Amino acid sequence: MTPHVIEARGIVKVHAGDGVTIAAPSPTDLALHAGELVAVTGAAQSGKTTLVNLLAGWETPDRGTISWRGRPVPPGWPQLTVIPQALALLDELTVTENVTLPARGRRSAAPATAVDELLERLGLQRLGDRGTGEISVGERQRVMVARAVASRPDILLADEPTAHQDDRHARLVLDLLGETAASGALCLVATHDAATAARADRGIRLPAATTTAAER
Repeated sequence: MTPHVIEARGIVKVHAGDGVTIAAPSPTDLALHAGELVAVTGAAQSGKTTLVNLLAGWETPDRGTISWRGRPVPPGWPQLTVIPQALALLDELTVTENVTLPARGRRSAAPATAVDELLERLGLQRLGDRGTGEISVGERQRVMVARAVASRPDILLADEPTAHQDDRHARLVLDLLGETAASGALCLVATHDAATAARADRGIRLPAATTTAAER
């Protein structure tokens, strides 16, 4: 087994409000490796998005520890790339410009020909010159997938990357993420979809979040 890329021990993030305290995810241990596609599943409110945010370094656990290649600080963009649920694109730029923008200046980023191939792989080949405000929600989500893969990250964290896709386009997305993992990256996908989870090399199911009365 390859060395851990991300290791988490007993991580908990507590969300308090409206008279309740919710720990999501419940105390969780993880050991994630390069070259694997991992699916994180669980019931609604089990903490899938919270876990992605924690592993990205966007949130800090209230208990437990996370290390990235043995260090307590996550690597920067684009070594660690996130595909969030929010469709965060720059509408003043074209599809192609959105895909290439984050990777500019990185020597290992995908060249223009590879970006064109990514767009074709995801059924976006005719949209390269279009503004992202002119395309559908599903197309916007696939642009985000192309943007993440084009930066050739070591770690790719995806939160519901097939949520806006039909079956055919979901397969295109998962084929690409699988190939990204096979090339040596760690790819983690948080999903509620059984078909998406089935494509992973292995799965991690989060327990239900722990809910208690708030302390007074």
